Amino acid sequence: MNERLILVVDDEPDICGEISGFLSEKGYQVIIAHNGKDAVKLFMQHKPILVLSDYKMPLMNGIELLKSIKSINKEIHVVLISGAADTKTIVEAMKEDAFDFILKPIDLINLLNIVTIAISKTQSKIAQDSVRRVSMTFISEVAEIDDNITVLYFSSDLDEYTSPKYDSYIKKLVNERTAKKNLVFYLKNVKYINNIGLNLLINLNEFMIEKGYNMYLCNLSQQVDFYLRSLGYLNYFSVDNSVESIVERVHMMRSS
Repeated sequence: MNERLILVVDDEPDICGEISGFLSEKGYQVIIAHNGKDAVKLFMQHKPILVLSDYKMPLMNGIELLKSIKSINKEIHVVLISGAADTKTIVEAMKEDAFDFILKPIDLINLLNIVTIAISKTQSKIAQDSVRRVSMTFISEVAEIDDNITVLYFSSDLDEYTSPKYDSYIKKLVNERTAKKNLVFYLKNVKYINNIGLNLLINLNEFMIEKGYNMYLCNLSQQVDFYLRSLGYLNYFSVDNSVESIVERVHMMRSS
């Protein structure tokens, strides 16, 4: 995917030229199609990060093009443009997951704001999906409980082999603000921990405090519980028996 490439679709060459010239001045690359069928071909060939399309066009209208784009890549946003659209058309477009609906004559500053936001949201979603795919070898699930809590379900042991992976992945989540402010480590499936794994947890806890995050451990396996307890580290961390208990604790802290 080209993260600076935008596909502009309109059967009026003047409109295409106006949008293309403006966006090019702002540092974007633009490709142009004058009907929906050509637009689909260009989309599949060049993989733009955003589509700006007129609603009323020959061969395929804007909503039909929107459906085609979403069937190819649902993460790509489509902004529809029209010289005259009634409420019913706009509602239909939004139901089909149009990112926005712009009326002509086009306010180019407003268009730029919409383009910037749409591309940013796509980039963020792609980054999150990429991080989740990488994590699946040692984290079985990433769950967002609400706007404040992310739960990581650890699926591998905490030792010298896995600790660098956990460290890199979790710090990436925090640095890129992909994780919520309260990060929960679900450790029921961690059957082995050594001093390298313990140091990982200590360092991550300090790192998150520095970044303004809260780290919690929950559902400790017997092995992890025994190891932390025997070395006197069980009370060093915020530990609870379940995700639900941590959620309740976080909500109480927010309301107090």
